Amino acid sequence: MSESNPHTVCIIGGGMSGLFTGAILAKNGYQVTILEKNHIIGGGLQSFRRGDAVFNTGMQVFTGYEKEMITYNFFKYLKIIDKLKILSADSEAQEIVWLDRDHCYLLPKGRQAYEEYLIKNFPHESDGIKDLINEVFKIGHTYDYLFLNKIQRHEENVRYAYMSAYEFMSQYIKDKTLLSLFAYIGGTSGHSMETMPALEFCMMLTLYITDSHRFVGGSMQLVDALVEIIHQNNGVVINNTKVCKIVINDRSLSSVYSEDGRRWEGECFVWACSPQILLSISEEKIFRPSMMERISKYVNPFTGYIINCKLKDKKFPFINSSVYISKPSDDTHFPPIAFLFTQPLEENQIWAQTMDIYIPATFDGVRKWAGTIVEHRGDDYNKMKLKVANEMIELVSKYYPKIKDAIDSFYVASPLTIRDFYGNPHGAVYGQQGLYVPIKTRVKNLFMTGQAVQNQGVAGIATTSIIVAETILGRSLIEEIAKV
Repeated sequence: MSESNPHTVCIIGGGMSGLFTGAILAKNGYQVTILEKNHIIGGGLQSFRRGDAVFNTGMQVFTGYEKEMITYNFFKYLKIIDKLKILSADSEAQEIVWLDRDHCYLLPKGRQAYEEYLIKNFPHESDGIKDLINEVFKIGHTYDYLFLNKIQRHEENVRYAYMSAYEFMSQYIKDKTLLSLFAYIGGTSGHSMETMPALEFCMMLTLYITDSHRFVGGSMQLVDALVEIIHQNNGVVINNTKVCKIVINDRSLSSVYSEDGRRWEGECFVWACSPQILLSISEEKIFRPSMMERISKYVNPFTGYIINCKLKDKKFPFINSSVYISKPSDDTHFPPIAFLFTQPLEENQIWAQTMDIYIPATFDGVRKWAGTIVEHRGDDYNKMKLKVANEMIELVSKYYPKIKDAIDSFYVASPLTIRDFYGNPHGAVYGQQGLYVPIKTRVKNLFMTGQAVQNQGVAGIATTSIIVAETILGRSLIEEIAKV
């Protein structure tokens, strides 16, 4: 502990949630140490280069960047907004949803435009669409911090936490095609409409209708800006440091140990990794028994394969929107869907230089290689990845026929790649989202942050990080953030 600054915090995990929380605490006088197991900091914010091509590992689009919303004001509060190159998605088609090769829906930005577009395409459902969107925004706006409001109790919304998104929508919409159209919202957060809570659905849809933004030149710029804040306030971010042991005495965490034997201390600690990993390295009862059991048994099946494609020069147009390719399905399991993104490298881009294709999958397809390590998984594994990649490209080519000729080379990440990089069991893309782990633990100076706590994405993690920082600081920050 520093004598000049007794307020120290050790954060385990240098992904988005760890960096967000660390930057807030550093700005408010804490000396921050962040420990990251990987060689490169950033987690899902990381972007990488292959030659002159830039690829994102996870963060493709983000929301809440309109004025008087959480992401915009959060970046402004941290004084990094001028350091970031950000592009708004095309307002007339910020979400492109293919239900099949003959039906493509170009979903626009803004509540009125979105509502009018749906009514134009489904006039027989006009009353239901109006009622649905009205209720979605009403419920969505009760996520107070997303809209810079003090947290209040919204007891009238409790029932929506136990109602599925499909059940909620079916109260207003009967047309199966229209119901299928909304499946892209579930896909963005690792749910089918039958498993996604209606409360979360309303929050997500409110955000996606309101805005959609992207990083120009890759999301690593946000990592660099956050690390700079920590460094400027005498903090450190240390990579290649995997925490393997925690020491708790009298319900207080005194230190953590990394695999190389180093010991790290702090006034308080923030766990920004999988809660299951935390339980695996401690014999203490960190949570209540019911939560301990819930964490230990929790499985998030939402993983998948990612193909990072480098494109030939001037062969495929840049699409400044999120593209979702799906099929109408009555199945209660996750529907077949592909996500497609072209990376913006400049504001007025005409041609795409890269394309990222993501298709959800279960962990079962790679389970036979679960005990192997990177670069040592064998020829069968490499052949499997190549087969999946070709199938994915074939699927996308049905909707964008020019894509085959446009691809120069590609790189494939499997559920094992995702598992090893993020540290999430079964390669869960969105971590332990859906667990709703409490911020406070039974260890009085250990706090939880990340996608296991509340919501995913930049806006969701910013919200959680602010609440964690408020808990540690013992005072409210949201009014300060709202006023910047």
